[in-house]
Amino acid sequence: METVRDLVLPVRLRERLKQPFGTLLRGKHPETTLRAKEMILKKMPPKLVAVGDVVTKNLIEIGLIPDICIIDGKTLRSINENVNVPNSIQMKVQNPAAMISAGIWGTLKKAYDSDVTIELFIEGEEDLLTMPAILLAPDKSFIIYGQPKQGLVIVEVNDNKRKEVKEILNQMEAI
Repeated sequence: METVRDLVLPVRLRERLKQPFGTLLRGKHPETTLRAKEMILKKMPPKLVAVGDVVTKNLIEIGLIPDICIIDGKTLRSINENVNVPNSIQMKVQNPAAMISAGIWGTLKKAYDSDVTIELFIEGEEDLLTMPAILLAPDKSFIIYGQPKQGLVIVEVNDNKRKEVKEILNQMEAI
């Protein structure tokens, strides 16, 4: 699904998006990140995507460099220190809060097609970008993001996950 319009998250979908898209590893770093590393090393996904500054920083800290790091320079809406993604190329795209901008789709496709690590820096907010990351990822890729105050979520991409995401995106308001 590629969209040429911005998608806005309606209030009625906010509760749904609090439910994890994948396996929730409850707890805190470093325990959750080390458990995620075990799963990653066991499955060797074709692409590893980190959504969020803290998740990205924690994965890098334990020696895992995601193929795509989707960051916005903030944690829980406050300014965070910069995340240093080694040997990466930075791409920037604007994405306002509570939206998925039309520009994210093409940029994310380019990131997936790249053979180098991509730091996808979001000018705005990256919270909803887990959904396009799932939708565009190759089968068996891992998308990892933080579940606030609960832990880490690992999504193994497959057709069922894509279908779940499409159903939510179809309920968003196109502008």
